Amino acid sequence: MKRISVTNRTLVILTVILGLILATGYFATPKLMAFVIKEYEQAGNQDKVVVLRERLIRFFPGTVEARWQAYALTDSFLQREERVIIGPGFITGGAEEYISVPPKEVIYCLQKVAAAQKEALWKYNIFEKLAEFYHFQSNYQEAEKHYLIAAHGFEEADPGFRIAEINVKLVDMYLEAGKLEKALSLIEQNLRKYPDLYHGEFLSWKGDVLFRLGDYGQAKECYRDALAQAEERWNRLRPEKEENINATLSQQPVYRHSESRLEIIRSMETGGEVQSGKVKGEILRENTPMPNVLVYLINEKEYDGCISEFEGLEYKTDAQGKFEFDRVVPGRYFIVLELVPGDLAGLGKFKELEEFTVEAGKTQELKYVFQSKVNILEPTGEQTFSPGEKLKIVWEEVPQAEAYHLLITLELDNGYVSRVYRSDLKGNSYLFNPQGLALRELNFVNRSDGDVLVPSAILGGFYQGAKIFFAIEAVDREGSSISDSEGYVLQLNGNYPSIQVQGTTPISPGDKLVMERKYPEAVNAYIKELKEKPRNPHALLSLARLYNYGWTKGTSDLRKAVGYYEQLLQIKRDKFLVEEAAGAHDQAGNYQIAIKLYEEIADEMSKSIFWDHHMGKLYLKTGQAEKALDYYRTYLNKEREFQDLGPVMAFLYHDNISGAIKLLKENSYSQRIRYNSDGETEKPADINLLISNLESYHNGAKSVLNRDDFHKYLREIINIDGSNRFEKVRAFQSKIASLGDKDVLVIVLGELAKDRR
Repeated sequence: MKRISVTNRTLVILTVILGLILATGYFATPKLMAFVIKEYEQAGNQDKVVVLRERLIRFFPGTVEARWQAYALTDSFLQREERVIIGPGFITGGAEEYISVPPKEVIYCLQKVAAAQKEALWKYNIFEKLAEFYHFQSNYQEAEKHYLIAAHGFEEADPGFRIAEINVKLVDMYLEAGKLEKALSLIEQNLRKYPDLYHGEFLSWKGDVLFRLGDYGQAKECYRDALAQAEERWNRLRPEKEENINATLSQQPVYRHSESRLEIIRSMETGGEVQSGKVKGEILRENTPMPNVLVYLINEKEYDGCISEFEGLEYKTDAQGKFEFDRVVPGRYFIVLELVPGDLAGLGKFKELEEFTVEAGKTQELKYVFQSKVNILEPTGEQTFSPGEKLKIVWEEVPQAEAYHLLITLELDNGYVSRVYRSDLKGNSYLFNPQGLALRELNFVNRSDGDVLVPSAILGGFYQGAKIFFAIEAVDREGSSISDSEGYVLQLNGNYPSIQVQGTTPISPGDKLVMERKYPEAVNAYIKELKEKPRNPHALLSLARLYNYGWTKGTSDLRKAVGYYEQLLQIKRDKFLVEEAAGAHDQAGNYQIAIKLYEEIADEMSKSIFWDHHMGKLYLKTGQAEKALDYYRTYLNKEREFQDLGPVMAFLYHDNISGAIKLLKENSYSQRIRYNSDGETEKPADINLLISNLESYHNGAKSVLNRDDFHKYLREIINIDGSNRFEKVRAFQSKIASLGDKDVLVIVLGELAKDRR
């Protein structure tokens, strides 16, 4: 065998080549892993994404790829844990997405990447991310520690705006944790060291801290300075905002919040002092306390309708599930809860987050109890359903439940819509068996992109191809919700009770065109059907709805709609048909006919809490103030809260000034900002201003308006309605302004008109 001779030089060359290959492979591996992670993400393989991401961070922590994957890992956890926000009349967040990463693993990965970073800026960016993670986990001690490490690092590497950003997050955490003195100290430090960064925001926050500490005089000064800063910044940056034509100074967060707080303090000052009350309560999971629930106490005057950001006092429940707010300025408030989705697993919805009034020197006590979901036994999962078939819906009975509501949810192109289908059901089952025209009873009047009517508005929710979900809500003796079968957390792969509607009989040409959203052609087809069969209830109902709602902007014709409804009622008088016809006559201004139709179905309609109020409104529009008052009194005796100021106008129209004053003093009135269709905002009526001017008039103050003129203007206000009511209110206010802006009755009319927005 021939001997192979390898020189030392050859060995060195081979070693260098091998080293280069290994080094190239080593440095290329993180990039390759990041590429594969992206491929897995696009394929929806989350488990493999998590495993590969963790390995990349563990073995290559100092790489750029590890840095970005650490961010992605943390964000995926926080997005999975996105809090469910629950308030009066709204719920958001809480889609459940399974990601098998425990919090300790996220912390380990962030710490490993931070330790491996050679660039100071990136190192402290990771520390900041770690602090955010601890903050979200309510570990305030570790969050503070890592925020301060990041701030110290930024001070050495990049002084200025990054430190100010850290301070913003620290102040937010201190306020959340109730550490007001720490918040105040950091705010003052930031105002001194970084006067050009977030100056208006920090002034406003300083006002908030002083407000919570009860130092209203100093708080006012801070809010005034914040207003000045916000206005100066707005004027300085005006050229940059020309593109956003809807933006105004009053809509800017700092300006809006500071102005609102100043208004609250001014309105409650008596003899130089602001009176205060207290709010305290507890949150339970059945009988078990729920700690770490973020509780917001929102003053209605400060709420702008934005769910993503709340302005108000905040508190996290303690180990006993309790919360408490001291030094609360009297006024109208509501509670908003933020919970981690996992804390709501297996729990049903409840609807007890109603507005309440805080009074000076008194404590408002609250108790919120989450109950287990209502368990639907039948059907399970998705079923097929054809018109004429029967489907039994069965659920487990709930303790303390007096009755149950069956809710229907319809899947649309751009989301879901829900309505109560049957209410006050007794027992634990219902036989679902809609037939004939009843298949069109539950219609959902929604519009798709482009403001085009969806087919369910015309054909009802049970049309061919519709996907329907069932839910059960349990209510107590007072009609308050105990729980439901859906809960707050949407399980993306949940097997919810549902049906897919199948067709067993041919649909009419008009129905087919509606399904295709060819509405003008559908109108012609239905008219043709009526010529062949004049008493066709399906065609009459479809035409009535098409002209009632209008398939696109400008296509509604209420005169034609009520005509078709009248023809239909000569053939069928189902409750839902009478109700729809009454609503169309109401919109068309045929109030007497609407009243007559509503009274025909009063036994059913009177179960609604808004029935009495609506009937009062209709009678007031017809000038029957005494009859209107009867209905309004019934409504207010149950609710103790104005839906609008119609009851006050009924008293005034009846020349009962003292009765109107008494009503205003005894009932609540929403202070929420009003919005029009263009997103413009207006303040509600000022109840205190109304009372003071009515009292002045009652005590002998003179007005330029005589009784007949005052009644005439009241009628004008009462009839302000419709989508363009903002413009009608402004026109009315401009008209009466010439009568004297200091006149007591003119002021009263101006405030009453605001209520019609």
